[in-house]
Amino acid sequence: MPHRFDDTKPDTEIGDFMSLHSLALDIADHAARSEIELYSMQILEADGRRVFDTQKPREDSVGQESLSIAAKAARYIEHRGNALPYRLRRSGSLVWFEDLDMAASLAG
Repeated sequence: MPHRFDDTKPDTEIGDFMSLHSLALDIADHAARSEIELYSMQILEADGRRVFDTQKPREDSVGQESLSIAAKAARYIEHRGNALPYRLRRSGSLVWFEDLDMAASLAG
């Protein structure tokens, strides 16, 4: 009788899980910022910076559901931290994004 460790299936399942996990992170990383931009009220500051109010939905969005999605996206971005090519900055319910200069981040 073959031993369960002799079978390659567990390795395949682990590999599939890791691929799925990696894919899910990639999708979430790309979608989180968009969720805030899509569902939160946008304010354009004098210097051109776009600021989003995560307590106020966009006029064309669904309301409380939209705010919940934007809040989850902001928490996700905060938890991902340095893994993303931008930083989320916050002042109360207002959030904005600072894109990282890739050359500076590679230099250390």
